[in-house]
Amino acid sequence: MKIGLALGSGASRGWAHIGVIQALEELGIKIDIVAGCSIGAYVGAAYASGKLEPLSDWVKSLTEWQVFALMGVGFYRGGLVSGLKVFKALEDNFAFDDFNKLHKPFAAVATDLYSGREVNFTQGSVIEAVRASCAIPGLFPPVCINKRWLVDGGVVNPVPVNLCRLLGADIVFAINLSADFRPQSLLQDQLEHERNQQKTSDFFKRSQNQIQNWFKKGSKSNDENLDYAPDAEPQDLTAESEINILDQANAEEPVSEDNPTTVALPTPSILNAMSGSLDILQGRVTRSRLAGDPPDILIEPQLRDFGMMEFYRANELIEEGRNSVTRIADQIKYQLRLST
Repeated sequence: MKIGLALGSGASRGWAHIGVIQALEELGIKIDIVAGCSIGAYVGAAYASGKLEPLSDWVKSLTEWQVFALMGVGFYRGGLVSGLKVFKALEDNFAFDDFNKLHKPFAAVATDLYSGREVNFTQGSVIEAVRASCAIPGLFPPVCINKRWLVDGGVVNPVPVNLCRLLGADIVFAINLSADFRPQSLLQDQLEHERNQQKTSDFFKRSQNQIQNWFKKGSKSNDENLDYAPDAEPQDLTAESEINILDQANAEEPVSEDNPTTVALPTPSILNAMSGSLDILQGRVTRSRLAGDPPDILIEPQLRDFGMMEFYRANELIEEGRNSVTRIADQIKYQLRLST
């Protein structure tokens, strides 16, 4: 019996995958096949290369400043960050460069930007496949592979259960990072979700302020304590620009149309709109895909408190990943007929 693991998309929340995998292995479960989408592809590539523990140690050490430097924050054609250092770290330290070298069968999913088709990778360059799978629209630039422009696989298949089955899995574990972002949950916890989105906007505001300081001082950032140097200055950034696209679109709070005497929620910034839309999109697509191709065991970490760019909270995310397995450990043992 072959067991497959479908690792879902979710930006920084994907570090929870590490805890899930560690907890499953501690239960005595041998994972034979791995499929990943977006951050799930990043973690999955490391796991299939036998380098999950080094990845875990590295992400636990990251600070907010190091995340900012690794992302290469700026204004790029096609995205707000380059991400080059992130994938360079994967290539140099945490994953083999070719699918044929991996210890386990592995697949990554991306989306063809123009046709809307799902694009699956099971051969060739692992790093390029992961880059394409992680290309969150608006955040990372699209990736061109075989004359096709590709973006995040989460647009069409956030939790690739089908890929595990295509690779021969008899039992599929699916890790859904979007469970706390279903539409009904967002309505019930509207203010909490708004605060979560604001974390992402604040991260980029702090990053932008640092970039502006670099220009004002006429010097580059001090990177002595980083493992990877920052990217070159982004081509599309203008030092004199007074337009802050990361700020709220309107400084004044809008008046509610339903009740003119009350004040509605603040006008979303570009990043608030982007991150909120992605959460809702992936929540809906995930629910639809899992209904059409249900996994044998569904694991859903509780990640409402984590923003999409909070990669520096790896310790907490990994712990919640472990907790999500612990909560259903008896069910897992029962379904796999493991001794208790």
